[in-house]
Amino acid sequence: MANSSPASNAFIATTPIALNHTNSGTVTFRWFVQKTEYNPAAATFRPLVNGEEAFGHVYEQISKARHSIDIICWGFQPSMMFKRDGQGVGIGELLRQKGEAGVKVRLLVWRDPAFVSELSENNMPGNDIATDVKQRLPDSAYEKFSMMSRDYQTDQQRKIDQEWYRRANLHNVSLNLPAGPRDVYIAAKGALYQKEAFKNIDFATRGFSAVNRAEIAWHTFWHGKDRDRDVMTRAQNSASMGLAEPTHHQKMVLVDYEDPENARGFVMGHNMLDQYWDTNDHSYVRKTPTTGRNGLSPWQDISAWVTGPVLRYLNENFCQAWDDATGQGLAEKRKGLHTRLKVRIDPGGDTRVMSQILRTQSQKGKRDIEKLYLQAVNNATQHVFIENQYFRWVPLAEKIKAVAVQQQKWGRDSGKHGMVYLFVITNSTDAAVSTGTLNTYRMLDALGQAKSMPGVGAILQESDRQSDLRKQFADVVSKQQDAGQEYLGALQMQGMANTPATTQAVAQAKQKVDQLKAQRAGIESQMKGPAHPVMNRDYPGLKVHVCTLVAPDSPPGKWEPVYVHAKLMTIDDTFTTIGSANINTRSMEADSELNICHEHGDVTKRLRQQLWNLHTGGRGAQDDPQEAFKNWELLINNNADFQKAGDQSPAASLVGFMRTSNKITRSD
Repeated sequence: MANSSPASNAFIATTPIALNHTNSGTVTFRWFVQKTEYNPAAATFRPLVNGEEAFGHVYEQISKARHSIDIICWGFQPSMMFKRDGQGVGIGELLRQKGEAGVKVRLLVWRDPAFVSELSENNMPGNDIATDVKQRLPDSAYEKFSMMSRDYQTDQQRKIDQEWYRRANLHNVSLNLPAGPRDVYIAAKGALYQKEAFKNIDFATRGFSAVNRAEIAWHTFWHGKDRDRDVMTRAQNSASMGLAEPTHHQKMVLVDYEDPENARGFVMGHNMLDQYWDTNDHSYVRKTPTTGRNGLSPWQDISAWVTGPVLRYLNENFCQAWDDATGQGLAEKRKGLHTRLKVRIDPGGDTRVMSQILRTQSQKGKRDIEKLYLQAVNNATQHVFIENQYFRWVPLAEKIKAVAVQQQKWGRDSGKHGMVYLFVITNSTDAAVSTGTLNTYRMLDALGQAKSMPGVGAILQESDRQSDLRKQFADVVSKQQDAGQEYLGALQMQGMANTPATTQAVAQAKQKVDQLKAQRAGIESQMKGPAHPVMNRDYPGLKVHVCTLVAPDSPPGKWEPVYVHAKLMTIDDTFTTIGSANINTRSMEADSELNICHEHGDVTKRLRQQLWNLHTGGRGAQDDPQEAFKNWELLINNNADFQKAGDQSPAASLVGFMRTSNKITRSD
């Protein structure tokens, strides 16, 4: 309970305590974001760790659908097998079957009209010209352009994908589709072969108007939360996130909303593409599309299954996006259904929670995920755990650091009360970092971890050092000119009257000239001298581990990175947020994103323990953050020794973040 005292204007908070268990408690500020579009609501919540569990559960719920299936995703591959145990069919075929059975299917996917995205990760394989073009490009093209990557689907999958999209596009209900040659062809063919269109499947794509792009570019440049970016970085962020390629990055599934008592939904980190399917084993062994992980690398990802009144806001998000893309007026048709939503407990790990849906939706002026992250870390007293594809939004690092430092100023005793511990798992490979090395370094440096990117750090630190020395040099040169004039004046005065006073003035002026000459020589020597080593630094009250993952069964000398795509943060075994938002300016301020959060301690603690056990091989999942921090450090050092020797497999997945490249990029 919390309120403000009218007399003193003081904030009063009351924490209930079960005295039969404890006589102490921790008072924090609110976890949920206030004065936003979506209120906290009751729900059941179940985290779904990695593709086998997440896609398996989505498949089961879609299979059970009786009324409607609503999907928003960044990427959709019709041939993808959600279940890889010999059971089931591809997701495109499953949706076809449900449509034939009378279930209404609505599929909304982001489309890049310039096909830039498709040349890297093809988000709709089979729906665009890039699918064919990429098969014909020589290896040299992929070697020359690091952002380009081959599609990994088999020939059979490509045939399935192309045929599925051909039929889906016969009933493409998008407004304002670009009228390119392919679109004209599809429209003409649709008129002749409409009977081949899928039954009850409405397919739509969405993008950004020129006005949307300009607004994002303007906001990112002038009003971005990261105020310390240099002008070049702000300009490149603005161009890439606004003008060039803003994306609709939300991922959600809503099943049977027209039957509210039985409605269920998913807030997802996973995209519906083969690459995102993996097991908890994260084996380096690549398998077939029907038997296991067939993507280019092992994949760490997290989604969430929810039921109850919180689905009201998933539906509002879907209807707004769908109506904007199609003009169908779905929101009006579903008005009032939320009053019948019920919390339902299914066997398998559902827990009743209070939860909140939050968005980044720049076209609507919504940037509530940004508010959530900054508000939540402000409540941290023990530890923050972040698992995210990117780690390059400096305002978050500065906030975490400020929280730890401020608690020290308020009297927190590190020896008695412990430190604030930050545990981070992210990526260091080109696939994730290559477009944003500068901001990644700035993030690490803000947390005292500059040695994790020594190549970039050396260039930036030397640039700063030389810039400072040039300023000192210019200042000395200016002072030398003044001192020279002063010395000449003293000599002239001595020539006119050779007195003890004029002699002393000449001596003093000469001494000043000599001192400045020596000072200038010293600065010139420093400018020519070696660069200073890149060093880490500590901040009061804060301990930091920034890590990456490798396949635990990697062979000696060939450790395979696990690509971390998760978007998770937990705090003090109390708060959790999961969704589509990355820790970068793009997700916080530009792209459309969707997250869910809750404040249920048991659910948060179980998930944190599950992930730490998975990543450390059971060695570093302790509830005491100080003990866990020490065990992570032992494992990081152990794996560093193994990696250096080159003759052993990893002790576990967890390795320290290290990127030696000196390439500086600013677009993200």
